Amino acid sequence: MRKRFIPDRLIYAFSIQLVVMHIKKNQLMLLYWVILFGFISQSFSKRFGIPYLFLDPEYLGNVDILSFFIIGIACGVFIMAFNISSYILNSFRFPFLASLSKSFQKYTFNNFIIPAFFLALYILEIIYFQYVSQFKSLLDIILYITGFLSGVFLVIGFTLRYFLLTNKDIYKLFGVEHADALHIKEAAIEIPKLKSRSRRKKTQNSKIWRVDTYLVMPFHTRLVRSTEHYKEYMLQSVFKQNHINAAVMELIVFTIFILLGLFREYEYFQIPAAASVMLLFTMFIMLSGVFRFWLKSWASTALIVLFLILNYFSQFEFFNQRNKAIGLDYTPVRKEYNVAALEKSLDVALIERDKRSTIAILERWKRKWQQQGVEKPKIVVANISGGGLRSSLFTFRTMQALDSVLNGKLMDHTRLICGSSGGIIGASYYRGLYLERKDELMDLPSPASDQFLNNIAKDLLNTTAFSFTVSDIFLNMQSFKENGTTYYKDRGYAFEKQLNENLAQVLNKSLGFYKEPELRADIPMMIISPTIINDGRAMMVSPVGISYMLQQPSGQASSLKPTPDAIEYTRFFADNNPLNTRYTSILRMNATFPYIMPAASLPTTPAIEVMDAGIRDNYGILNSVRFLFEFREWIQNNTSGIVLIQIRDTNKKSTTQNQSLSTILSKLTAPLRNVSGNFILMQDYAQDDYLKYLEAIVDCPFDFVDFQLPQMEEKIALSWHLTEKEKQFLRGAIHTEENKKSLEKIGKLLNYHVPVKEIADTTSI
Repeated sequence: MRKRFIPDRLIYAFSIQLVVMHIKKNQLMLLYWVILFGFISQSFSKRFGIPYLFLDPEYLGNVDILSFFIIGIACGVFIMAFNISSYILNSFRFPFLASLSKSFQKYTFNNFIIPAFFLALYILEIIYFQYVSQFKSLLDIILYITGFLSGVFLVIGFTLRYFLLTNKDIYKLFGVEHADALHIKEAAIEIPKLKSRSRRKKTQNSKIWRVDTYLVMPFHTRLVRSTEHYKEYMLQSVFKQNHINAAVMELIVFTIFILLGLFREYEYFQIPAAASVMLLFTMFIMLSGVFRFWLKSWASTALIVLFLILNYFSQFEFFNQRNKAIGLDYTPVRKEYNVAALEKSLDVALIERDKRSTIAILERWKRKWQQQGVEKPKIVVANISGGGLRSSLFTFRTMQALDSVLNGKLMDHTRLICGSSGGIIGASYYRGLYLERKDELMDLPSPASDQFLNNIAKDLLNTTAFSFTVSDIFLNMQSFKENGTTYYKDRGYAFEKQLNENLAQVLNKSLGFYKEPELRADIPMMIISPTIINDGRAMMVSPVGISYMLQQPSGQASSLKPTPDAIEYTRFFADNNPLNTRYTSILRMNATFPYIMPAASLPTTPAIEVMDAGIRDNYGILNSVRFLFEFREWIQNNTSGIVLIQIRDTNKKSTTQNQSLSTILSKLTAPLRNVSGNFILMQDYAQDDYLKYLEAIVDCPFDFVDFQLPQMEEKIALSWHLTEKEKQFLRGAIHTEENKKSLEKIGKLLNYHVPVKEIADTTSI
């Protein structure tokens, strides 16, 4: 009998029964824990860098004890929201709680298993990440953990103190003695009777859970006493006033969240994004708890009805604000977007005029080389891959290395830059610095040049994610007006603002700012081509006329009449002042990965939305082929050949997807996973064909030079955040044997003979 008695006390311990109860009754509440566990263990969303928000939080541009302290506060708030909501929903299952003093504190103390396991895993992950990926010292890591735990326990202590001061127990309400005030020996004598009563009561009321023991501070075990001698209304009164105090705490958290959204423009309110995610989950837990508490079994039905209502109203722009390209005028009547309008844009006279204008640019470029004694220069075309911040940094570093070989003449040789996403951001930053701060850019060993690398590597994810959590998923009412158009301050706006701050306002220009420098051939032309997701066409963006880029090239004698597969941004929206569009908005549209940033809506009927250029052409090869085909005759007669540079953030010689035996879930997801995973490879196959065809047509030397990012042990996330380890890897990636050979090849092709070993290397990022 004794042997069975001890296991029963363990099995029916309050802490164990709470975990069982959560698994059985509160799956939705546990879902938030599962998501957070996935984030901190890097099991969920690692590809997009979301775990970095939790393991390397930034506040005021720094990762320090303060940023971890704020994360700790948010984590503590989430833990206490979990305890409060579960107490409200489940305390009636454990009526003995109402007979105890400090019932909520005892409930929280016994509900420790899930939060304690989460905190332990979180701390271990922080230590590993900061040491291995951020190269932090042991002292720094200790400070981070101290800040984190201080925030957690500050909130827990404050909340428990609040409930201690405001909650009234059964003694204060009715003068009845607490069940835990009796000596533990007396409780032990009644255990056999209690067990029989517990079983009998559970038979009468299946909602009441059997509990034999519970924990009290500091880790003492006490036996549960029967509550049959208490009146039912007494127990309910205790729970009711506990619920009221819990509702006050929920209101405080909700108010904090609203304030963060209202004042997010001020940097001191821009808390680490991971903290905002935890506060968001906190609010969801509390709201769902309120729904379930008040609506009982109708809660699920009510949530479904609420979702249907919200879904209906979301079709109206007031409830679903569209993201806009900042600077573009949305006040004129929307233009019809249909096949007739697209075909109308293919005006033969306009195309010929734009061709002559581009040839004039090429002639000015040629004359500049002739003044330097080069009669027929080689024309360089750069194709840049997308890939988030990893591509931005690798592209910028590769361009630095190329200028080391070419004596600072990379931009002078290059006539066209095409590509997508982060790579084009890196190339745009390099081109912008060349235009405004050329001397500093060319002085590679200088502190200024090293700072440029620092700037392009700075975090963009935290601000974007913070804006998403505190405003975008709710009704975002913050906006500003420019030239009569209202623009909402969503995560797209936050991304652009942070990008400009990171890059010291170098790209804080309008699209039209680059028109004259391109016409004068001071800088290369750059064609940016985000994808129109309505029909898969490209939106060709350039400050100069490029109507010749709007359909596939075909021979003069061809009977094929290609369908227009693109629109020209500046011409199609000529009535909307397109040259006033912020250049960062153009870059952002070109780098809009699904869900990470909002698709920009343009003023057409029906409204078209644009997203990442990588959906259609990750490397800009299609644009380069079209451009070179259109001007092949001029190139053949006026240059000594074409050099096509490709800067890739992935290796072309990738491994084959593993199709060996796997789990059922893996088999179900394999078709979609493999197609999406091989999406860029499939573009490679098709684009290699285009390049080979073009090489066969163009009657001049045609050379290809690839710069490829080598594979890291752990693949660098497609994210707007980089770890210190990743930054150092990306900076040094240009020095692989393969990339050194490419640098040597470029030097020989363009008649420079700088030994690769002499390429200037910047100091650490």
